[in-house]
Amino acid sequence: MGFTTFETWEKYFRSEAKSGKYLLFRQHLQNLGIQGNPQLMLKGTIDVVRATLIYAQIDEQEMGSFLNMQRYNLAEAPDSCYVFTFDLGGRAFARILAGSNLIYPDLADIYNHPWNDLKRVGYRCVWISRTDGLPLTPEQLKDLEEEVSDDLRFDYTEDEVGFWFDSSNPSCLFVSVDDVDDCE
Repeated sequence: MGFTTFETWEKYFRSEAKSGKYLLFRQHLQNLGIQGNPQLMLKGTIDVVRATLIYAQIDEQEMGSFLNMQRYNLAEAPDSCYVFTFDLGGRAFARILAGSNLIYPDLADIYNHPWNDLKRVGYRCVWISRTDGLPLTPEQLKDLEEEVSDDLRFDYTEDEVGFWFDSSNPSCLFVSVDDVDDCE
């Protein structure tokens, strides 16, 4: 099933999550060791997908493949390679699927995006894991750290945004991101 509009995708995604009683979101959060409400992950995911599409439209990027990759059931997204799990200021979480090319989500755009209903801006941290649940390889860790660094440094200087990586959990790369004045 391919989606031609965000609205069609959102309706399908909501229906899949609700009919599955959010079990896949619950399991995903537990696998990462995150205490979170899987129903708020539905909301957060929809919000981040919407924001990603808005920024892509501004940049005149084609987003059909990104939108069609965003599935509740990972088995329905065979082209996905990575899962980005965003902590939206402690109020919600988002689960975004990405291909091996890591073009989207744009971490710099999402970092500064306002979530009006959550009364938050951006995200505090993101966990990057493999869709197949296997541990990240040393090469993948290196590549992910480079991609994240390049993405954030394209828009933000070291004086504006700081970030650090933690790969002590072999199943994911944890990335913490903060405004520099918040870090001091």
